[in-house]
Amino acid sequence: MSTLSVKHYVEIPVGSLDNNKADIDRLNHAITEATSAPHIEWPLDLILEAASVLRETSGKVTVAGSIVRDTLMVSSIEPGDTSQRNFGMAVDIGTTVVAVELIDLTTGATLATFGEVNGQAEYGEDLLTRLHFAGQGGSETLTGVLRDTINDLVNKACTSAGISPSEVMAVTVAGNTSMAHFFLGLNPAVMRFEPYIPSINHIPRLRAKDVSLITAPNATVYVFPSVGGYFGGDLISGAIASGISENEGTSLLLDIGTNVEAILGNKEWMVAIAGSAGPALEAGVAECARRAEPGAIERVTIDPATFEPTYSAIAGETAYGFCGSGLIDLVAQLYLSGLLDSTGRFVLEKETARWREINARMSYVLTEGANGQTPTYITEKDIHNLLTTKAAMIAATTILINSVGVALKDIEHVYTAGSFGIHIDVDSATTIGLYPKLPKERFVTLGNGSLAGARAVLLNAERISEAEHIADTITYLELNVHPEFMDIFRSASYI
Repeated sequence: MSTLSVKHYVEIPVGSLDNNKADIDRLNHAITEATSAPHIEWPLDLILEAASVLRETSGKVTVAGSIVRDTLMVSSIEPGDTSQRNFGMAVDIGTTVVAVELIDLTTGATLATFGEVNGQAEYGEDLLTRLHFAGQGGSETLTGVLRDTINDLVNKACTSAGISPSEVMAVTVAGNTSMAHFFLGLNPAVMRFEPYIPSINHIPRLRAKDVSLITAPNATVYVFPSVGGYFGGDLISGAIASGISENEGTSLLLDIGTNVEAILGNKEWMVAIAGSAGPALEAGVAECARRAEPGAIERVTIDPATFEPTYSAIAGETAYGFCGSGLIDLVAQLYLSGLLDSTGRFVLEKETARWREINARMSYVLTEGANGQTPTYITEKDIHNLLTTKAAMIAATTILINSVGVALKDIEHVYTAGSFGIHIDVDSATTIGLYPKLPKERFVTLGNGSLAGARAVLLNAERISEAEHIADTITYLELNVHPEFMDIFRSASYI
């Protein structure tokens, strides 16, 4: 097992009449002995750099690179022994949030993790709006702001850990198909339309300078493969993190985000489905929704006798607005307390001071607000948005299960991932039907599965073969055009 970036300190003899091979030829011989890689690939700028570094150090240098099949792609040559300073960056390009994790590839330790809103949000909160903008000539702009977002996070992570971005020798990138296209500089606008065909699924190994990253210019960049227009490398990366392709028993992986994505299978077979679910859980769609950050309400209970709520906010700060997990808790509790019927409408006959008309809509008020903030409340429109995403998820899992004839009870594990699947309470999610009704102990929260899979590949480059194999062998169903989708979707649009 080797990390995606390998570093080797070598000492080569000074050239002489008895050893008159060229400097870099002698260096290549030493590298081959250290790595067992029969072929070595140098970019021209590093050849120019190596020529002077070798002379200045009397042949005592550290060479970094990434082994691709049987070739070492050299990414850096440094004077002296820097073999213990080997760093990699895992990147998850979410439609809403971009996250990075800085890894010490020598120890395997995580040095820093940062996330921030995808800069593309300025041009549209949801993916379809951005694809429309790209189709109107905005693709280059969206590529630029996305790369700026990533580079800002890389800089923050490196600054936090006390290293230079130029010391990052390997980068792994996982994102949905459209985000991968934007990252590469490709225009994904055509994927708005049937048959939703991407420009590329399997992306060759890149160098950081090809995609304007501020890491070492020749750092190796691995982008996870996609399978279809809505089935991207983030789900492949999540499959790596979950181990679903290595399990004997059948498991289900659910990625809950802007798109609905799911994989069902085991080490023998896998079937996947993906499609647009709408941004029902994204900050800014529900009137009082916000990102999962300090102060966002993440847990809610409602007393069934008094209809009064109890809630908790992230980091214990003053509560205002709710994140995705808080929204799901709130809807589940409204239903269990009888304040909400199965169609998602308020039962206004239940008397409570929490009913209030806000912005011409009847609302249930969760908090009265503090420090000049407006109240936190939920409307029937917000609930409808959530039930729309829930219906899409149920339709996806139902179609998957029916396609292979597996009984729901036979699913041994349900792995939940995605920006909204991290903190969701299983009981609340099963109450409203977002998750299948299975024993609670079968649910495994991956956290950010996309980032976890990207980290796994940084630490074990052999898992690239696993990712490519999953992408090549998985059976993919396009949710948006499946003949059963709308019938199941309509019947699942209730609690």
